[in-house]
Amino acid sequence: MVSNGPGELYTWVKPVLAELRQRYPGVKTCISLIPCQFASGSEARIAATFGADTVTTPQAFVRFMTTGQRPDGLGNTHGFTLSLGGNTRFALKLANRLNYPAYRYSFVPYWHPKLRRLFVHDQRAARKARLLGAPAERLEVVGNLVADAVALASPIPEPGKPHIVLIPGSRDLFARHLIPFMIALADALGRAFPEACFVWPVSRLLSDETIRAGIAGEERATLGGLAGERQGETIFTPSGSRIDMVSEEERYAHMKAAQLAITIPGTNTLELGLAGVPSLVILPLNRPELIPLEGPGHWLSLVPLVGNALKRQAVKLAAPRLPVSLPNSMTGEELMVEIKGVVSAELVVAQATALLRNPAELARRRARLAATMPPPGAAKHLLSAIMADL
Repeated sequence: MVSNGPGELYTWVKPVLAELRQRYPGVKTCISLIPCQFASGSEARIAATFGADTVTTPQAFVRFMTTGQRPDGLGNTHGFTLSLGGNTRFALKLANRLNYPAYRYSFVPYWHPKLRRLFVHDQRAARKARLLGAPAERLEVVGNLVADAVALASPIPEPGKPHIVLIPGSRDLFARHLIPFMIALADALGRAFPEACFVWPVSRLLSDETIRAGIAGEERATLGGLAGERQGETIFTPSGSRIDMVSEEERYAHMKAAQLAITIPGTNTLELGLAGVPSLVILPLNRPELIPLEGPGHWLSLVPLVGNALKRQAVKLAAPRLPVSLPNSMTGEELMVEIKGVVSAELVVAQATALLRNPAELARRRARLAATMPPPGAAKHLLSAIMADL
């Protein structure tokens, strides 16, 4: 299994490895990490906890490709490579060195003719893969591996009443403004729900400086946020509410125990949907120039003198089309509450309070998420397809 970063390891590699070890306990498994500019440096440590027979580092991969020095435990007489994140060409080079067939699973369905089979998560990705040249007989829809990853987690045993997950994102620039806002939400909601437990699964991509500045409330004026006081892994709000800072890998356990989540747009909205958590998804446009944009929009703010003005205008033009909640986009239903525009803590607290005090509505949303989100089983389908092909 070839992979590159923590996200792919937790959501793709872990469920595939668990299924592989359960169905084929005699098979030798290796996680081969490849170079990636987005890697955090913690990949080998994370992968070592999954139970593979061998984990090899990006440095070992480069050494194997350049000198032919094969890492211990990598490759037997018969096997296959499965690309689960990162540069496909690296996985193909590894497969060629080992004389293995190469398979790939991806949400971005780029095709390469040296792949034995390409696996995708849904029909939309399959249609795109066909347009990019993938032959129909070498393309297969197997489902969403993130659903398998969420299904592996068990909810924490003693959640709060209610248990509320707060997700201010993983982008340093934006999170400096969002963390004080989340502190303000916990402060107000904690007064209304004294037994509530607030949990922040801290993204491994956030810098220590961003976390410090966010808790200190250095940018609290942007959204009317508050500063908090950090004691160990707990943040205390001015009114005494507690926000527990937990590692990102614990997020599914907390999501599956939660009554509500408050988050910003991103793949986390899909994870929350798969965990069945009714959520408030906030896209604050109080300062549009802070909103992360993909492609050329990202570079507008870097233009000297006029960059912020250009970015602000670009976001205003793009705002009606910006996706807010993936479950809503996927189903066409209002499964998550979307709040887009100029926001305030009072507005979000009012929406959250209304939901928390309406158990029937929370149950309805949870039931619709269960009925419409992709089910687990992608790892099983993927491995069945590979074994049949072999």
